Amino acid sequence: MPNISLSQVNNHFRNTIPLMVKHSIPVTPAYYALWYAYVTKQNPELTERMGAQISQGINRHHCDELISRYMIAPVENKLLEMQASIKTMVSSFGDSTETAMASADNLSESLSVEMAALAEDSGAMTDPRAKGLVKHVNAFMEKTSSYREQLAQQTEEIRLLKQRIAETERQSYLDGLTGIFNRRKFNEDISMLSSTGCDTCMIIVDIDHFKPFNDEYGHLVGDKVLQSVAQTLQSSCDARPGAQAYRFGGEEFAIILPETELPSAQQFAENVRLRVSRLNLTNKKTGVTLRPVTTSLGIAQLQRGETPENLINRADQHLYAAKAAGRNCVRPLLR
Repeated sequence: MPNISLSQVNNHFRNTIPLMVKHSIPVTPAYYALWYAYVTKQNPELTERMGAQISQGINRHHCDELISRYMIAPVENKLLEMQASIKTMVSSFGDSTETAMASADNLSESLSVEMAALAEDSGAMTDPRAKGLVKHVNAFMEKTSSYREQLAQQTEEIRLLKQRIAETERQSYLDGLTGIFNRRKFNEDISMLSSTGCDTCMIIVDIDHFKPFNDEYGHLVGDKVLQSVAQTLQSSCDARPGAQAYRFGGEEFAIILPETELPSAQQFAENVRLRVSRLNLTNKKTGVTLRPVTTSLGIAQLQRGETPENLINRADQHLYAAKAAGRNCVRPLLR
């Protein structure tokens, strides 16, 4: 981005904030960065895509998708390319090392057999040239043995490096605070499921009146609430094959239920709502019991040919319906 003056920055600021407020988008650092990029036209493709979405109606989930695609994905893709290159290099080096170890073992075994046969031939061993050959072969075998030990050590180091790479890949899909899967993993999973066309439901879970937890008890307690809700969602999913919980961002979570139709998803969501409402949390510093934690949940079933974005939008609409109905409930409400 070219250098701009302070007055230009202030002007962009004055244009960005009211636009966000107009469309009911929270003024968080991530959302502000997105809307600032839109106002300043930093990325023509982003500007065009976001402008089209604004004309149709834009919400937080649309913003999350835009942030993921135009601001996070490019950086992640570069990191993934680097990670893939390192992984390929390590794998190739590991294969070469294992091949070298096998060759060293075969050579050592062959030489041992030949040396044993030569030792049994008393006539051959009287020849000075044979004795010299035995001496050189023994020295070579000692070096081969030392070389093999070095290869074995390198193989172990490569194995540990592969483990670290695999762990890094796993960590990239986890939310740092709650330990459950993150939005990136959700995007990949829902895209894969939408391409298969199988019956899939998603649930958006939002903690009711979460901001007062931070205001009243502090951010550490707020983090504890997020962690407890995440654990409750994940334990509910663990009891149902294929189900998976994700942290969507802020106080919002998502659940994917593969091979599930709406009535079953509604029952599952209601069970999750009840489990969260029964959480008994205390402030460890003061010993004070926190006020009850409740959630609002919106459900949508994936329709044939539907995009993940549209599915999320429908679930979000049902979430807003749950909030409008007084919160601490599930929508749609099936009779």
